[in-house]
Amino acid sequence: MSLKFSVMITGVALAAILAGVWLADVYRENDARAMLLPDQVITLFPDPKPLTAFTLTDHRNRVFDLASLKGKWSFLFFGYTHCPDVCPTTLAVLARAHDNIARNTLGAERIQFIFVSVDPNRDTAGELRQYVEYFDTSFLGVTGDNAQIANLAGQLGAAYRVAITPGTENYPVYHTTAVFLVDPLARYHAVFKPPYDAEAISKRFKVVRELEAGNAA
Repeated sequence: MSLKFSVMITGVALAAILAGVWLADVYRENDARAMLLPDQVITLFPDPKPLTAFTLTDHRNRVFDLASLKGKWSFLFFGYTHCPDVCPTTLAVLARAHDNIARNTLGAERIQFIFVSVDPNRDTAGELRQYVEYFDTSFLGVTGDNAQIANLAGQLGAAYRVAITPGTENYPVYHTTAVFLVDPLARYHAVFKPPYDAEAISKRFKVVRELEAGNAA
């Protein structure tokens, strides 16, 4: 087995472990407030958590902050452009989910998909733009310095670790595989869990919007 393949397998395994640990923390923190749907596609929080101020930069060098989340449903996924498997696979599924939502949901323009790079050392604005637009031209790539990324990641419980090796550019990044859903009031509303299926995500999102519309009525 090659060293590169071994590193890739180790990275996938650790990412899965990080996701599992993070979800266990979520359940402990939210206790009975977390409602797990029977098919285990999504965990919906009846008491969404308001996010606090943060500042990142998108792939067009524009500010992406708390105000950027308001007025839209936002799907956020944390990763990095050199990711060999989990990131491209997840973004491809999210692109298909976006197509489903756009075809079948009123107000689809009030939805955004955001790829948050936790590897700012390599992921420049140009790299991010080329990467996310390969999957969907409407997707946003955002990043910032380590403290800025940690601020938003910490609010969502998005675990990650950058394993920089001195003298090499080919280092792995371990990160949660969860997809976070933030509502138009910039509140952490739900989390999707792998394995991902575009149709399942779009159907559960429709349910979330219907529940939210019912609560607002």
